[in-house]
Amino acid sequence: MILIIISFLTISFGMSLTLANGQPVPANRTMTATTSKTGPIPVLLIHDYASDASVWKKWEPLLNKDHIPYIEVNFGSFLGPFYGPYYDECGTAVDHANDLRAIIQNTIQDMKKITGQNQVNIVAHSKGGLDARVYLANSETHDIANLIMIGTPNAGSPLAKSNNLCWPAVGDIRPGADDTKVAENNNTKYYTIYGDWNPSVASSCPQVPNLLGIDWLQIEKDGFSKLLKPNDGLVPASSVESLPYHTNLGHTANCHTNLLSENEYALSRHVLLER
Repeated sequence: MILIIISFLTISFGMSLTLANGQPVPANRTMTATTSKTGPIPVLLIHDYASDASVWKKWEPLLNKDHIPYIEVNFGSFLGPFYGPYYDECGTAVDHANDLRAIIQNTIQDMKKITGQNQVNIVAHSKGGLDARVYLANSETHDIANLIMIGTPNAGSPLAKSNNLCWPAVGDIRPGADDTKVAENNNTKYYTIYGDWNPSVASSCPQVPNLLGIDWLQIEKDGFSKLLKPNDGLVPASSVESLPYHTNLGHTANCHTNLLSENEYALSRHVLLER
């Protein structure tokens, strides 16, 4: 199930939309737009596991400045006015891929009509990249021009073998997991960015709040010493770079939980501005 949060600069969507098992339910929706149909194509932003769409806060003003329409996705469902939202931060890649199919087939189709664009881009952090890869492999869609994977464990992370943190999502990032071995979608270009982190540089890994109260900084410090270097504290660069059909956009000095900074945006920007 998914709760979708959507915001734009030149395109304004006011939306409350809940999908269950990929099926849309009635929603109140208003759309207003005054935009050039020759601008950058829209981008779908997919968060990591054990997180939500708030991780894109640093990217929002950057996307707005470049006039790039964007959609932020929260996987989960809205339980009602007395209970609030429940976020499926520990959901499987297969479930999230099914949710992405619903988003692409419904919400993004409307956005494509307004922007005049025939495709969208996806930028995904960590496991979000695996969610997107499963969707692309299963759908053979032509709708996604580019997939930019930031810190995605495309060959898994050895750290995931020894814990059940955020199960069942953590099972999807173990080496050899089915979602790490899905096929390429030949209609999409794949890009990667990885983190080459040094724990002695505190500013490269600020402590960040998260949904489950996990002390990621300590986990990343422990992981740095255990993983093949270079790594970002959770995922070795060799895993991010393991796909034979990807193009590397470069790397930053940030830890895994800080890989959605202005630095990663700068590496992605030329792809996002392609027309």
